[in-house]
Order: sequence, then structure tokens, then C-alpha cells
Amino acid sequence: MDYDHGSRPNRRRAATLLDALKGRLVDASEAVEHHVTMQSATSSPHWRISNVAGVHVYEVARGWNADLAFKNLPFGVPALMGNAVPVKTRREALESAIRQLSLCVEREKVPVAGNDSPMLYFVIDDIEIPVDPDDLPDTRAKLAREGYTVEQAEGRLAYLRHVISGDEPLNADNVAEADHETRTRLVIACHIAMALGRTQFSVDDGTWADFMPTAPGMM
Repeated sequence: MDYDHGSRPNRRRAATLLDALKGRLVDASEAVEHHVTMQSATSSPHWRISNVAGVHVYEVARGWNADLAFKNLPFGVPALMGNAVPVKTRREALESAIRQLSLCVEREKVPVAGNDSPMLYFVIDDIEIPVDPDDLPDTRAKLAREGYTVEQAEGRLAYLRHVISGDEPLNADNVAEADHETRTRLVIACHIAMALGRTQFSVDDGTWADFMPTAPGMM
């Protein structure tokens, strides 16, 4: 059974773990963030320590995940942030969470800009792709008229990942190696998924084999 971030017992455990890990934070003032967009290195300024609701550490088939769960975020900002691929041990997952919490402390020191940079970001695996929020209402209305579903959008993302990286998580290197047309299709697919209410998509959400029967045809 997949881990349920929203269940009450898991949320309680995550909040308790957050309190414990706050006493183990490190100096991250010189750290370099590794979240990558199609344009530049970045991460959400809203991923601040005051917005962290809990730390979910759990075992999966390929190892351990550590996810920070956030609250009070603007629409379009992912509410979960964690290691892109599972680590081998629970200890490594805890260390990953401590590093991410320490970065959240550093973000807290920087004022959040107003509407100077309204761009939203769709997170697919280890990549953040910018989405213009001004275009979302029109896209949402068009998709509703066409009957386009969230499952179809997820299938499209899984298909493009399959084309780019053979079902391995997307990262800066394999996306950069893809041809221009495929990268453009990825940007469009992320825009469509966000218009339908998704803000992120990972390998745990499915690979191409999971969506093949229902995924839309080539765009």
C-alpha cells in the first residue's frame, strides 16, 4: 500500500519527527540548492521553516523517502518536497530531511517577494518547470470542454519521461539531452497537468506502463 501523507496518524508522527529534527539542524548558509528548472537553478521561497507541517520518513520498495510537508502555501507551490530518489537507509533519509529543514531556515531569512515573480513551477521528478499562471484559466476551460482528464495528463507525463529517460526519474542531464521538440512537449504537458490541479508528478505516481491503456496519443 502506498504511503498516505494525509492520514491522521502519519501527520501526527510527521509533526513529532519535525519537532525532534529541529534540534539537529546544521548551518546551511553556504549551501547550494539543487532543484533545477528549464531556465535556472531555483526552489520555492515559500518552502520556509515556518511553513513546514511535518517530516514524513517512510520505507518504499527501493529504499527510504523523507518528505517535508508544507502548509499555508500559494496555489501551485508543491506541498511536498523530498529526496528525488529513495535512499538506502532510514538514517540517510533522516539526514536528507535535516539538510532540507536547514535550507528552509535559510529561506526564512529572505523576505518573500510580492507579485514581482508570479511564475509557478510544476515539479516532475527532480525538475521544476515554470508555468505562467495567467494562462491557466483559459487552458482549464479548454480542457473542460474537451473532456481531458487528470489521468490523461498523468499518462502524457509518464510517456514523455519514458521517451526522455526510459522511466528513470527526470533530471537536468537527461532533459538537456532530449531534443527541442520533446522538451517543448514536456513543458506543455506540465502546463496542462497544472491546469487540471496537479502540481507535481514522480515515478511513484506511475510510469508509462501504468498509463499505456489510457494515455492520449501523440500531441
